[in-house]
Amino acid sequence: MKLLESLEREHAFIEQVAGSLFRWAEEDGDASDGAGFARFLTVYSGGFHHGREDEILIPALIEALEIRADSNPIKVIQEEHQLLGELAEKVGAGDRDAARRVARVLWEHIDKENSVLFLEAAERLPRAGVFELEDRPMTPDERAAEALGRTLIERYPPLEDPSVMRGDGCIACSAFTDRCRGIEAEWWNRWEWEEHFRKDGEG
Repeated sequence: MKLLESLEREHAFIEQVAGSLFRWAEEDGDASDGAGFARFLTVYSGGFHHGREDEILIPALIEALEIRADSNPIKVIQEEHQLLGELAEKVGAGDRDAARRVARVLWEHIDKENSVLFLEAAERLPRAGVFELEDRPMTPDERAAEALGRTLIERYPPLEDPSVMRGDGCIACSAFTDRCRGIEAEWWNRWEWEEHFRKDGEG
């Protein structure tokens, strides 16, 4: 699906900006750039990227798959969107601890969307008869925020946090078993469980 492909490409870009933000925090970058990072996080990452996830992808999943709006990983994903928006304001005020937290949350958030939410959507939506999702172009403000992100990447080459353990799937997610029971418990239907146990029995 083109929307999912676009969102995943955007993840690679947002991930770079998260690394730049982490370097800015770790190396005491120019205080005035906090406002630039906040603008990117609010307008591009939040308004454009997360906005399309919240307004297009997630409603399509809820409707087509007939799953609850408060089911996970959807609920966790949307809670993180809200948290990142709140933290962006603190980054704009020069809070470097908030900047470090934004980078760490974004890295895990991207991992769980790429390896769980998007993969499940790509498999399940076509089975429900949904083969494409409408997308929307960037507004001029969003395009300017995208350009600002690229400038910040050049100014602060992305830096990784060696303390962050990244990985794919539910098992790598900090919400697993805490706030989320995993995709099988949250989304699987009776047929999928029967198929799982049948294959397990054959093995």
